[in-house]
Amino acid sequence: MEGQCIAGKYRLARLLGKGGMGSVWLAEHLSLRTPVAIKLIDVEVAKNASARARFDREAQLAARIRSAHVVKVLDHGLTDHGLPYIAMECLAGETLRDRLSARGRITLSETAKIVSHVCRALARAHEAGLVHRDIKPENIFMAREDDGEIVKILDFGVAKATDALSIAGMDPTRTGALLGTPYYMSPEQAKGLKSVDYRSDLWSLGIVVFECLTGQRPFTAPALGPLIAKILGTPAPALSAAAPSARIPAEVEAWMRKALAVDPDARFASARELAEAFMVASGTADSMERGPSAGLPGARSPSAAGSRAEAWDAADTVALASSDAAPPAAAATLPAATLAVAAVTPPAVAPSVPAAPRAPAAPLASAAAPGAVAAAPPAVRGLIWAVVVLGIALLAVGGVLAATLLR
Repeated sequence: MEGQCIAGKYRLARLLGKGGMGSVWLAEHLSLRTPVAIKLIDVEVAKNASARARFDREAQLAARIRSAHVVKVLDHGLTDHGLPYIAMECLAGETLRDRLSARGRITLSETAKIVSHVCRALARAHEAGLVHRDIKPENIFMAREDDGEIVKILDFGVAKATDALSIAGMDPTRTGALLGTPYYMSPEQAKGLKSVDYRSDLWSLGIVVFECLTGQRPFTAPALGPLIAKILGTPAPALSAAAPSARIPAEVEAWMRKALAVDPDARFASARELAEAFMVASGTADSMERGPSAGLPGARSPSAAGSRAEAWDAADTVALASSDAAPPAAAATLPAATLAVAAVTPPAVAPSVPAAPRAPAAPLASAAAPGAVAAAPPAVRGLIWAVVVLGIALLAVGGVLAATLLR
């Protein structure tokens, strides 16, 4: 398919990856001459109405979430052969799975950054009424940028909409549909319940954090049935038992127990709360903050979580604006590790803030107070005392003249 034109707008340049649903290609926008990623559904898969609907849903749902931490959908349509495609932003970097495969496990501070960034994306998705339902290292992308690295969520194909966008009878929302990767499924998701909500994503992220810190998954089994039985009835092992040399703080152990509570009501109440609690437990500053203390270590007080909510959103907006910078001019120059994914939106414009009213000028004092004189520089103090002495002398002379005239 290399060199083939898609919808008269994109020319396929190189295959980037292939999966069960289809393939992802590095392509060039013919008129803009900019690189994009094109996701194509497999011809045989497209014959399945449910799979095709899931593919279309990925574009629709991802496009609804305005976050720097969700890959942006640029375009969606049909090829000349009637197959759906998704055009997404180009990302250079690697998935979290690639990183864990190469390094085994990562540090607490690196994990905190992933938690912070992923929770920003999940917060926006959950606020939009969307549940991802497939949070796993393969769907977390570590994108390289000029000033560092930003974490993004991929693949909303399994996502469930909890509003009118849900389509009756569609596989992703029906009771008993076991969708997602089994190792990262929440208990309610493993049961195939239709009542799965945003708290399922928080559980899955907890499993990801466990794997980041220990290099292994908390629940494993040789077959799906025993795996589900463990997820439903066996507490996750302690982090310290899974990786004794990692020296994981007791506070993070407590965080993990709450994140992986079997009862959804016993878990964190939101993605924000989960992220804030992890920053406190790990003693790590939120890596997305823009301020004098950004990046400095130090545990957070739980009471700071609510007061930082607006700053949390503002940081995501800043990151989104910076991520909208123009992509590389030529697709041929992109590294082999490039993955394409998501939508270009105009940079966020900071609202103008009216200047604070100028305070009225204080009236001049008729005489200097002793405290003010003492606080003044030496030269000024001398001048002030000279004026004071002169004033006293003039008053004395005035008094003598007045006495003389009264005689």
